[in-house]
Amino acid sequence: MAGRGSGALVGFGLLAAVGLIGLSVVLAVKQAAPGPANVPAITVHEEFPNAWPSAPPPSVARLLDGAGPGTALGEKWRIRGVSPVHEQRIVIDVANGSIGFRVLVMLKERDARLPPKQTERYSLYTVQPRPRSDSVDDKDYDLVLKALGERIAKQEKSVPVPDGL
Repeated sequence: MAGRGSGALVGFGLLAAVGLIGLSVVLAVKQAAPGPANVPAITVHEEFPNAWPSAPPPSVARLLDGAGPGTALGEKWRIRGVSPVHEQRIVIDVANGSIGFRVLVMLKERDARLPPKQTERYSLYTVQPRPRSDSVDDKDYDLVLKALGERIAKQEKSVPVPDGL
């Protein structure tokens, strides 16, 4: 009888030792992995995961006549986010509930295509409709482009072109 109990105890001891060794290895690897230092967390809305890590410079806000996140464009569309200048363009993310798309703003000479909306100096294009390409009507694109185009046209002669655009 004594042999059986000691075998179970030895087996339990070995199992516990293996578990502790495994836990120690996992913790050691986790602590040793280098991570980014002092990088602020980005708050991301789970429905729309595309957030920009930094705010646009003041020159972009001036060009958009102060428009930014939360600004209404017509009765049902709102600006969800505005990117900094990246790859010679500004990206404006607009939404109406779970439906949305992005507007690219760039200097007219940067793209030879005929844009759906343009001002004297800038071209505006629509991209990335969500959740599907048929989720947004043409009249909604037109309404948003008209509202953004009016803001830009109002400012474009009095504010400098944002750096990098």
